[in-house]
Amino acid sequence: MIGALDKLLLVVPSNTYRAQRFLEAARRLGVLVAIATDSEMSAPDHLGMVFDRLDFCDAPSAAEELASLARSYGITHALAVDEGGVEIAALTNASLTGSGQGLEGILATRDKAGLRTALSAAEIPQPRWVRLPAACSSDHAALRDIGFPLVVKPTKGSGSIGVTLARNQNELARSVEIARAVGEEMKTRGNEILAEEYIEGEEYAVEGMIIHGAMNVLAIFEKPDPLVGPVFAETIYVTPPRTSGPTTEAIEATVSAVARALSLPDGPVHAEVRVGSDGRCVPIDVAARSIGGHCSDALSFAFSTTLEELILANALGQKLSSTDRERQASGVFMIPVEARGVLRAVSGVQEASRVRFVNGVEVTVPVGTPVRPLPWDNRYLGFIFAKAPGSGAVVAALREARRLLNFEIDPDVAVDA
Repeated sequence: MIGALDKLLLVVPSNTYRAQRFLEAARRLGVLVAIATDSEMSAPDHLGMVFDRLDFCDAPSAAEELASLARSYGITHALAVDEGGVEIAALTNASLTGSGQGLEGILATRDKAGLRTALSAAEIPQPRWVRLPAACSSDHAALRDIGFPLVVKPTKGSGSIGVTLARNQNELARSVEIARAVGEEMKTRGNEILAEEYIEGEEYAVEGMIIHGAMNVLAIFEKPDPLVGPVFAETIYVTPPRTSGPTTEAIEATVSAVARALSLPDGPVHAEVRVGSDGRCVPIDVAARSIGGHCSDALSFAFSTTLEELILANALGQKLSSTDRERQASGVFMIPVEARGVLRAVSGVQEASRVRFVNGVEVTVPVGTPVRPLPWDNRYLGFIFAKAPGSGAVVAALREARRLLNFEIDPDVAVDA
């Protein structure tokens, strides 16, 4: 049982969707949390501590400041609620504990080429790849050793931002230009370009948690819409996946091997893998955090426990009663931006909400907001949720609800590239 005096430091980037979910979980569990954020924020009623306006662009300095504040308030653990806080939380924990255990692996997940380097050293099967300086030309000699098609991406950044597929030399020049421009826009230190072999196959997302040093797979999400480029906009996630036992076993074994190779500490893990027609499972990306956006709402565990409650309890070293997912199939449709411009109107929400098995429709971008599609931004217009006795029914409900939604984007308004 979690006691009322347990304290956690939540590292909350200003652009996260996840903060409210974690705050609700903390309230239900009776956990006192402090918030560290790069924005200006007032403390919610049930909290007493907010450390705001921190410089998240300088992770070492922010972590040093947070570790000092945490000690003064008797806080012993920091937890990132989203990708933007992972590095700061990891550095803060290293300072608080005086141990760098797991730090190197966590930092590797924050750099796509660093991840490839770490997995190569551990002999984990993965795409052939090459790390290039941001100023490289598209005819760099190292690229010829891999051959087309190539996936090109900035080494920093989450999701599919800046990620494109190049099938020939002309497309490669454009892909390198996009990766460079997105990297510069993110203003992330040490941003380079990663080019890697395109892996044919079905893609899956894995939500896991390391508990007492062992990987526990909480859910495997099937991605029924093929991700074949030129950009990689994710749409539907559904669990359990409609796949064979050997494929499921291969996915679980691969993600567990990756976690061991990186020596990741206890905490959430989100991974993307591809499984080829030969059954070979290849890790595409790994993050030392939980699933992003509002997608955690698609997961519910025994006793109606949320993913965020499991994460908080695990961070406090508490025994988890169960990590078994609910019996129903569940899924989410992440609605990507499909055109550049300004969102002028949204319609069909009520109609979509009435589709059988749909249990939620959320529009997350306010009308009047400038939007850009991938590869420039990885923001979603909204999320549709569904639960049904089987995964096929979930997918059908999500597709029908999406068909009924309409987003009017005015393309005549200039939006920065």
